[in-house]
Amino acid sequence: MTAFSPLNTQFHLDPIFAGIASLNPHDGAARALAVDPRRSMVLLAPAGSGKTTTLQLRMLACLTVVERPEEVLAITFTNAAAAEIVERVIGALSLAAIGTAPVKPHEVVQDQLARQVLARDKQLGWNLLLNPGRLRIMTFDSFCASLASKTPIMAGLGGGKTSDDPSLVYRQAILSTLAAVNDPDVPAQLLEALQAVLAFAKNRFEDLVPLFEVLLMKRDQWAGRILSLDIDTMTEAVARSVERTAEEAIAAISAPVITECMRCLETSSGHLEGFEWASSIPQLVPDNAGLTFLRAFSSFMLTKEGGIRSRVDSRQGFPAKHPLTKNMNELLGNIKESGESAVYASALQLLATLPDVSFPARSAEMVRHLTVILRYLLANLTLAFESTNSLDFPEVAQRAIQALGSGDSIGDALLEEDRITHIMVDEFQDTNQAQYDLLKGLIEHWEEDDNRSIFMCGDGFQSIFLFRGADLNLFTSIVEAGSFGPKKIEVNRLVVNFRSLPGVVQWNNETYQEVFKGSAYEFVPSVAMREGEGGMCVHALATGPLGEAEAVVDVARKALADNPDQSVAVLVRGRSHLQHILPAFKAAGIEVRGQDIQPIGETQPVSELIALIRAFWHSADRTAWLSLLRSAFIGLSWADCLTVSRGGRVIRDALRLEAVQSELSTEGQKRVQALLQVIDSIERSARGAELAWAVKSAWIALGGPATVTRGEMDDIETIFRLLNQHTATGALVNPQAFFRAIEKVYASPKAGTVTVMTFHGSKGLEFDVVLIPGLSRTGGRDDTPLFHWRQVEGEFTIAPNLGDLDASSPESRLFSYVSKMVRKDQTQEVARTAYVATTRAREICHLFATVDRLPPVDDEEVRAVKAPAGSLLQCLWSALEDEVNQAEPALPISADHQTGVPSKARLAPGFEVKLPASVFVPAAANDQIPTENELSDELREQEGNDHRAKAIGIVYHWMVEQIGKQGLAGWSVERVKSKSQAVASLLRREGFPAAEIAAGVSRVVDLVCKTITCQYGRWLLQPRASAGYEVQVSSYRDGRWVHRVLDLSFVEEGVYFIPDYKTAECPEGMSVDAFVSNQVARYRLKMLDYARSVKDAGIDLPIRQMLYFPALGRLAEVA
Repeated sequence: MTAFSPLNTQFHLDPIFAGIASLNPHDGAARALAVDPRRSMVLLAPAGSGKTTTLQLRMLACLTVVERPEEVLAITFTNAAAAEIVERVIGALSLAAIGTAPVKPHEVVQDQLARQVLARDKQLGWNLLLNPGRLRIMTFDSFCASLASKTPIMAGLGGGKTSDDPSLVYRQAILSTLAAVNDPDVPAQLLEALQAVLAFAKNRFEDLVPLFEVLLMKRDQWAGRILSLDIDTMTEAVARSVERTAEEAIAAISAPVITECMRCLETSSGHLEGFEWASSIPQLVPDNAGLTFLRAFSSFMLTKEGGIRSRVDSRQGFPAKHPLTKNMNELLGNIKESGESAVYASALQLLATLPDVSFPARSAEMVRHLTVILRYLLANLTLAFESTNSLDFPEVAQRAIQALGSGDSIGDALLEEDRITHIMVDEFQDTNQAQYDLLKGLIEHWEEDDNRSIFMCGDGFQSIFLFRGADLNLFTSIVEAGSFGPKKIEVNRLVVNFRSLPGVVQWNNETYQEVFKGSAYEFVPSVAMREGEGGMCVHALATGPLGEAEAVVDVARKALADNPDQSVAVLVRGRSHLQHILPAFKAAGIEVRGQDIQPIGETQPVSELIALIRAFWHSADRTAWLSLLRSAFIGLSWADCLTVSRGGRVIRDALRLEAVQSELSTEGQKRVQALLQVIDSIERSARGAELAWAVKSAWIALGGPATVTRGEMDDIETIFRLLNQHTATGALVNPQAFFRAIEKVYASPKAGTVTVMTFHGSKGLEFDVVLIPGLSRTGGRDDTPLFHWRQVEGEFTIAPNLGDLDASSPESRLFSYVSKMVRKDQTQEVARTAYVATTRAREICHLFATVDRLPPVDDEEVRAVKAPAGSLLQCLWSALEDEVNQAEPALPISADHQTGVPSKARLAPGFEVKLPASVFVPAAANDQIPTENELSDELREQEGNDHRAKAIGIVYHWMVEQIGKQGLAGWSVERVKSKSQAVASLLRREGFPAAEIAAGVSRVVDLVCKTITCQYGRWLLQPRASAGYEVQVSSYRDGRWVHRVLDLSFVEEGVYFIPDYKTAECPEGMSVDAFVSNQVARYRLKMLDYARSVKDAGIDLPIRQMLYFPALGRLAEVA
């Protein structure tokens, strides 16, 4: 506990500081020190510790010692946070000004400081209550723009407008750079670099544009460093990192039993095939020879799942009953009994993928090429900004930093009247390198004892903005060094939690002490100040996302029933996790308020308006016209839409054909005539060519306002505003920019009793009841970049992606090595996002995890649950394992599918639009009728989160379909192998990792070869007139249309066969019979559903369903 002691010099605020220190015995002294404007400090403030109140008090204290309020600068990361601090400061001054008597102890302190500020305000004529804008409380972006605008010559800003969506400017810079490859005057160095990068992209410019666009969006993380990159220094840093990692891993496996395994393999090399690599064990040191051996040894010792293998057999090259087989299995048994198996496995996993100590020559060459291209790209971006008179936020920040550093006296770069003497930074743990450099530049010429201060407040465990370059190491480095620029930095910590009930605080303390055990940043438990019941409630559900959604709604409903006035929030890791939850709330009649949750274009009213815009913009856009015809304000049935769309005609023209109209239903004819009348009326108008006017007129005339609620009307008006902005000349000049602008906008939040938001959006907020679903879900995966960048051994390092090289190549291993560092950073951030989420709760926090049992091994029942890698469940496993494993099995996740959707409302035929109307009120319920409930809900089996397996399955199905259609007789193993390049292309299209393409191709080719050489595979692919591939079977069942897609179907000897391909392999340790039985049981309901669909479609034959496993050469009937 920090003891409070005033500085030696007498200070007018010392009595107030003493009052703050006396407020609580746990961290009152630390709070007092934090408010003292004479102290430069880092304040470690965990969730719920009253950080914002401390910032408010320090702002008030600083205002009592300055000549002008602008001398105090408070920087936040969001406009909302800045507005809250302004509101609190002005609120405190207002209460003091009207003489409101404080009630609570902390209000007394606030009132004392506010009165001191008001006295200073009166003395110096600030008039803060009338001019709150003089308080410099702003975001980093706003401050950079303000700073640069006050020094335009030094900053190089020419008055360009800051763009929220600079993607088109990025594209202009990228295309200018890439086009230089065709310029005869291009510098040789740039030409060589471009040719190398284009070769990587198979000369597809369109593939490079999005990769470079992402780089430009994040250039504040690499631009400054890449311009001064020293490749020799970088490669030395990588070598040190590899050596250090290897030494630690070698030390971890330096055990006699591991050495005996190596010796057994060495002996085996002289007696068994396939062990030549072990014929001579080198010295186990981190050089290329040692690492080559250790990689091979690690690959042998580890299973596909990453654990130490339990035994060996002929599949690993050890024949049955061979003495060496017995010896090796005894050694593996000793490892298991030693209790160190997990330690050895972890070390071997590292060694298996370590790159060579020497930096690959091809990688170094590509680094040089990339640095050349990126330098030109940055230059072209500057030109693009100038030509478009625009800027983006990173450019503003960079130019502000340049403005500060352009003279000998950096601090004097600010105008005299804006001189800063006290800086406060909120959420400092989320700063990136550019922001860090900016702050350092502001104080570079300060002195230790000059009565100026910098105050940084944050919590390392709430650093969750890695995607925008937040670098937690910047924060921790100041804490460890105790200095920042010329200023010595005190470090103090808050420990009291004012937010949550003791049960919540205790659970968070115990859980995150374990979760953050290995963190370099110490986790200190909080002390709960509130009293009462409450805590954490874990809902482990042996069901799928639909069952989870129902459980979430049920818990929220009960919470609102218990106390309608309490705040209830559903927090999710990603917006996609709300796919089933939002409809479930709607079905339950519970209104939700979603902040930046649903893209505006995904809401039904807006998507229908966008279809109208697209249709009017391009009369031949079939998709837009069909979507328009199905909209609520036109309401054509599916059957009528199919009639209109036949023959590939332009939909707009087909609507006027008498032959088409005569085939429409009576209701459909009325609806089409109403549409044509509106179109004709608009085309006759003098303003008919103005897209914005035409679209709005049509939407109103067709009854669009009657299909939306008042809240949805806000979103409609947003689209009309965007359309007006992009059609200043009447026409849509740049449709790409318009539709990209829509993609950036979220639907306006509606009034609701339950708040729904992401973890990131909830940061800084609190709710009485918090529900966190999706613990078993994983985050999305980014596309493979051109290169990874990261600090390695203190040096900025680039690991280039050289494309489709073998995963074992030196270049691929280097890329993978740095990639794993990046993923480790992301994994650590997952734990921090969990902490942010669970600490939002004041009263109770509900955690929801959907779990699936591991399949049984042989006759043994295995009830263990495996947490998906990268999920919050894996992160919190130490706290949740017992409760999750107690979840009772229900429907397996793979069987939890949506079997219906709510019918969409549409205007009744003949609905009369009454014009004019100043306010549009939604039509009464009896003015709407439901559509026919046709839908396609093909059951998709869940292959887990392994996109590699899904991609392999898709490509295998395609290959087998081609063989079946072309005829099995024309295919041999050699021909299959000759299609490797095509397989690689298909895998890339499915998003297969570039570094693993070779392994993926090998897998697909092997499966196909096994299929055409297996008796069952050849039987399935026999030429038959009745054979059909990817056959869609549609039937009308239980009042709805059901569509199924069959891998293959055929008729033989009066029986209708439905085989389904399964590319899965039998897990190690499980017998093939047990695995096949498990798969049959798993997919039985699905196969029976296929059979029912075939019968419903009118097939009157006996039906047999079966599963084919090409990897195993097995065909299993499903009864």
